[in-house]
Amino acid sequence: MSTSSSSAASAEPKKLSARRQRRAAEILDVAQACFLEKGFDGTAVSEIAQRAGIAEGLVFSYYATKRDLLHAVLASMYGPLIRDLEEGCQRMRGLRATLRFIIWRHLRVFLETPRMARLILHEVRSGPEYFSSGLHDLHVRYTQPLLDTLNEAIRNGELAADLPLEMVRSSVYGTIEHLMWPVLYSRRTIDLETTADQLTELLLSGLSAVGCLAHKAGNEPTTGASIDLRLQRIEAMLEQLPAANAGE
Repeated sequence: MSTSSSSAASAEPKKLSARRQRRAAEILDVAQACFLEKGFDGTAVSEIAQRAGIAEGLVFSYYATKRDLLHAVLASMYGPLIRDLEEGCQRMRGLRATLRFIIWRHLRVFLETPRMARLILHEVRSGPEYFSSGLHDLHVRYTQPLLDTLNEAIRNGELAADLPLEMVRSSVYGTIEHLMWPVLYSRRTIDLETTADQLTELLLSGLSAVGCLAHKAGNEPTTGASIDLRLQRIEAMLEQLPAANAGE
């Protein structure tokens, strides 16, 4: 079993009786409320136990550490998001519509569950144990629909075969995180529909402007230098998005 699989398994109760399953769910509910309210460092396991009406040692009979408990809480919150995203993408048709839905759905996470977003960005992904926690695997699955959409567009001839998919994924999600940072930590807000439209158009326009949209007639092979230029142009266009929304 891999390290990530072992760690992920440690954050989940194993083959519990119905009574213990209910208790585990109660602990998760209370822990979720505490973590979202006070953050990871600000929450003590003793407080979780007190709110749940149980002894502190009983919490550790389900989860070995407070970090395991946090990961289990976030995994339970990630699941519905992943299902909603995957089901939504299945209903979409075409590159533009699917890309806009992915961007729109991710923006909603920041707007509707800002405390969860802060937990993930600040107290999970910034830690060295993130890549072996199992949550990294969930995040990869969460962002997979974007890669699937780009790959389908490549197969359909809408995008060039040499498109650097991982860099595009980083550009999309990195831009959204940068854009939404003031929303998480200040009173700034955005218009969801307008922002989703703008980011979708910026991305597609950037790909098109640098010649990444392949025409049915076919394209000549591109060099590594041309790919670097494309990425620079895409990133430059995406970085304009926060400034475009500054007045909202």
